[in-house]
Amino acid sequence: MKLQQKLTFLVVFSISIFLINNAEASEENVSISSISYTNDLENGELITLVSNGKENGTLHKYKLFDDDDDDCDFQNCIPENWYTTNFDDSEWGMNATPFGNEEIGGVTPNTIWQSEGGKEDYLIVRHYFNYEKPEEVLSSTLKIAHNNYYIAYLNGNLIRDCSWYQNHDGCYEDDPDYWNNILTYDGSQSSGPNPDWLVEGENVLAILAIDITWGGDTEQWLDFELAINVPSWKDVPVVLGDDLALRVEYRNHGENNASNLNVSIEIDNLNYVNQTISIESNQTYEWIVEWTPTKLGIINVTAYVGDQSLTRTIHIGFYAYSLDFNDRHKTTGINENIQYYFNITNLGDVDDNFTFGLNNFPSDWNYDFIPNVANLSPDETAEIILNITVSDNAQAGNYSIFPIVWSQYYSQTIETLIHSGVTNSTQYSYQIWNNSEFPNDFYEISYNDSGWDIGSAPFGNEELRGIAPNTLWITDDQNYTHISTRHWFDYDGDLDFSELRVKIAHDDYFRVYLNDNLIRDCFSGWGCGGNGNYWEEEININKSWLNEGQNLLAVAARDNTQGWGGGGGGDGRQWLDQELELANLRSKLWDFQEIYEKLTLTVNETYEYEILTPIVTKELADTEPYEFTIWILNRGNVEDTYNISINLNDTDNFNIVSFNEQIKIPYGADGNIELVISINENIDEFDLAEFNITITSLNSTDSIIKQTTVFAKMYVPPDLVAPATYAVSPQLVNSTSFEVQWFVQEWYKNNLESGNDTKYIIIQFSHDNGTNGELWSDWEIWGNFSTEEGKTIFNGAKNNYQYRFRSIGGDDDGKIEDKEDKVDNITFVDLESPTIFFTNIASSLSESTSIEDNATNIKTIEFSWDAEDNNEIITGFDFYYKINNGQWIIKDEDFTQKTLAFYAENDGLYEFKIVGEDLAGNIGFDTSNSILVDTIGPNVTITEIPGLTDLENIVINMDNLDDITNFTILYKLNKEGESNANLDWQEYGEYQPQSLPLEIPVLNQYEYQFKILAYDTVGNKGEDIAYTLIDRDKPTKIRNLQIAQGKTVVNSTTDVLISFMSSQSQDLIEYRIYRSESVNETGELISSLAYGEQYLSYKDSNVLMNKIYYYSIVAVDRMNFESEPEKAFLDLTVEEKIVVKESDDESNLGTILIGLGIIGGTAAVIAYVSRKSTEEIVQVIADLPEEIGKEKFSEMDGELLCNACGAMFDTTETSCPSCGTLKE
Repeated sequence: MKLQQKLTFLVVFSISIFLINNAEASEENVSISSISYTNDLENGELITLVSNGKENGTLHKYKLFDDDDDDCDFQNCIPENWYTTNFDDSEWGMNATPFGNEEIGGVTPNTIWQSEGGKEDYLIVRHYFNYEKPEEVLSSTLKIAHNNYYIAYLNGNLIRDCSWYQNHDGCYEDDPDYWNNILTYDGSQSSGPNPDWLVEGENVLAILAIDITWGGDTEQWLDFELAINVPSWKDVPVVLGDDLALRVEYRNHGENNASNLNVSIEIDNLNYVNQTISIESNQTYEWIVEWTPTKLGIINVTAYVGDQSLTRTIHIGFYAYSLDFNDRHKTTGINENIQYYFNITNLGDVDDNFTFGLNNFPSDWNYDFIPNVANLSPDETAEIILNITVSDNAQAGNYSIFPIVWSQYYSQTIETLIHSGVTNSTQYSYQIWNNSEFPNDFYEISYNDSGWDIGSAPFGNEELRGIAPNTLWITDDQNYTHISTRHWFDYDGDLDFSELRVKIAHDDYFRVYLNDNLIRDCFSGWGCGGNGNYWEEEININKSWLNEGQNLLAVAARDNTQGWGGGGGGDGRQWLDQELELANLRSKLWDFQEIYEKLTLTVNETYEYEILTPIVTKELADTEPYEFTIWILNRGNVEDTYNISINLNDTDNFNIVSFNEQIKIPYGADGNIELVISINENIDEFDLAEFNITITSLNSTDSIIKQTTVFAKMYVPPDLVAPATYAVSPQLVNSTSFEVQWFVQEWYKNNLESGNDTKYIIIQFSHDNGTNGELWSDWEIWGNFSTEEGKTIFNGAKNNYQYRFRSIGGDDDGKIEDKEDKVDNITFVDLESPTIFFTNIASSLSESTSIEDNATNIKTIEFSWDAEDNNEIITGFDFYYKINNGQWIIKDEDFTQKTLAFYAENDGLYEFKIVGEDLAGNIGFDTSNSILVDTIGPNVTITEIPGLTDLENIVINMDNLDDITNFTILYKLNKEGESNANLDWQEYGEYQPQSLPLEIPVLNQYEYQFKILAYDTVGNKGEDIAYTLIDRDKPTKIRNLQIAQGKTVVNSTTDVLISFMSSQSQDLIEYRIYRSESVNETGELISSLAYGEQYLSYKDSNVLMNKIYYYSIVAVDRMNFESEPEKAFLDLTVEEKIVVKESDDESNLGTILIGLGIIGGTAAVIAYVSRKSTEEIVQVIADLPEEIGKEKFSEMDGELLCNACGAMFDTTETSCPSCGTLKE
């Protein structure tokens, strides 16, 4: 039994321990922290890892490899592994983007990158940045603004190689823009930076920029930015159709794990989703649920856990707008600007940003909206201005233009019905035609294309921006060629879609149909030509044209390989690709119809034409008719009809057989008058017919009439010598227009049998594209001239281009001068002013060192400069100067050396200018900074300092600080009375004017001399000296003060006799005697005695009796300092002595003193002498102490007392200074 009880206890105990150890948190410990949502699952929040320099001036490691300096090209100059993370760039410089050579688009480069010469320059930039890896990265993007090429790496991984224009679209850029390239990684190679390449900690972005100067490209530029996008849960407006992610955060506040928790979400009180979750102790759990709202308005989202809940309201909005145009139809002329005004109102219930565009707009016109973005709150209205600039070659007629408005919430679902050849190699029935054979009905459903070939788009003659054609379309003649394509496709979807559109990439022109309906005809008219870009044209189609079941898309393209009158001028490229798609717009969810207003712009008719006559004079050998070709070229912008009338001067020998009396010529085309003539049998060889042709435009409201003349005569057997001509042009010009002359060789003019019959001269030219003669263009015909000798102006020349000219003469026999591989003349166009710049401006007396701070105190200034020019020759320099902002004055002119010495006659502010002219006559100059010539030092005056003072500090200041930039204080110091003749000046310190006033501590009993050396901006100096003596000591006291009463008393008055020995101070000016009737007061000044004597005495006359008098005697020095007083008092309250004779009282004071010494202890006079610093007054009486009577001198208070006369004196004395008693 006991065993069983023990076992039972163990089992229960074990279960309890197990349950305790595995206890779980209850639902009460779990709370719902928050409900958040986002509708931007794709883009999220932007985090910039490497900022651009345009806005932030970001610093980078960099190195420039200059081909001109380093003989550098990509193969042998760029260091290996420059893009890797462990590449050593420690010796490289550090500076900020943008790198560039000049301001572009209002942005100034932070680091100058200037290429020179005709070869490539290479710039490598490396940027190190730290990266904290987020939980999720949605995308990563590298943005680059560059000119011309680049290669980019991230942590050694190639982002994109754009080192050549054919590598990718947009690789070559000749106009830097923010941003030329935006590379966002989409999973494909070279699409952008893969976010997986980023590592926690340090990362390296490395970019190689390649600049070329070939072809006149003078710009250098590089700036870039690297960023990632991460999921964002910030509150943003939600519009119906958004796919939302709901995030519910739960928090376990307990100390134990919570498992098998039932959580749920309700949408407007209807259960939406349930889930079972587990949360560890003190942890947070995120539950993310996808949800697409299906209705507008306020929706309540409630999250539950156990009996706890949290509700979040979300507003589901919509966008809508209205447009109100003031005028939908405008009329304008070519090359003019027209404006449409309209209001846009936000009819939605969310704040919205509306942007604008145009459909069906000619590609060579320009437009812009002001403003280009309308930020509107609900029910807010903004006025928008649409500016349209019509091209100068726009065809007359009505143009339908469709404004497009995009809400920021605009989105669509695309269904591609026919894929492009690039993405899907879509097959077509196709045929290539010569111009005359092209069937205009190729698009009809009933057209039989069974004999056509089958091929895949794109169609083209060669690779275009990295895309190879799947089917070749090559033009092999000098005429237009066409390609026609037809593609059948089935559609079994819903016909209730929002939009239907076709996209075209074409070069040059196109025409497109859907199910026999013309979408757009771009075979004729300016502004339709393309360059094969994807996509140059996106055209909305009438939705009703799409059938359920079979459909036919028919597209034709035409290549243009020639110019006016059959001459060359095409671009030599053929391309065609297309795509058909339908779209369902988000706004369909709330039945809002996107607004497509139609604007009509009428381009007024312009009438202009030109007459071209290849052969002006014709010799006829027999009576067979001959046809003159006379072209009328319609240079207007509308079809025109021309009336032709011809007048013949000699109807006896010549006949007009036929001609076109009226010709209708379409816009951009030409027509031939086809004048047919003949001669009669009786014609003489000297007869000459003039056919005066008058052409009148019938449609023009103005009277436009032009005339030309052709000639005919009898045929004379031709000579066998072709005309000999030559063209003359200037060797060097500084204008875009210059004169070209042509002449017939003298020997040919003088050859009457085989020569002298030049009838026309063709002038041809070619240019070198600015390659310094390395690459010449094909010869082009500039003009056909009927005069043997003449001249005209060549226009439109370009800077740094060389132009070759040659003349080719022709005669009536058809003999044409052979100028193959010959050049008559070459003209170089130099429009650039020479670059002239001062290299050094120096004072000639300072060993050619540059003048600092644009100021000097030397009158002779030496200048040196340099000049750079295309033709490397400066014909002469002119040197100018001006003083104090006056007029420019020429000093020297028309000299060639690059140095000059200038002597400034007067002081002042000078400016200098060097002007140079090159061989072409271009003028360049450089102006120096303003240079101050100043040879006069500053006027220095030290503010008055007392010559004698007791100050602790001397204040140094100057009365005038004008023209003083800095100064030095020097001083001499000597004891008073010592000589300072051989003392050197000591430097006290160097200061700026703002340091004044200065306090300088000084020593007592020293004599000071202060000197200030002051300097101006150019080093001129001035000086001043001041003196002072420092005396802060009081003089020493007087000695041996003796006071006695006179012998007699008269009328209750008596005399008081005062004697004392001088103070031992050396700078005394006087002694002052004070008398008082109070022991505590100094009293009145009764006398001043001049200093100089060793023993001094004074008689205070007529002093009243019966009072006690207190006397104080002080020494006074040059500082007016008084010494410590020597005090004594005299008691005159004793019994008066009656004296009969007043004269008896006037005995000699010296006799009285001697008498007093002799009488000694019997004298009735009581003397009081002060002996202690505490001002204690001691009474001396006639009866002296016994010990004093035995000794001649007694020591008292550190001094000796004469026992004979009572005088006090220094212990070093050997005799009494007063009575002469000897010490021994």
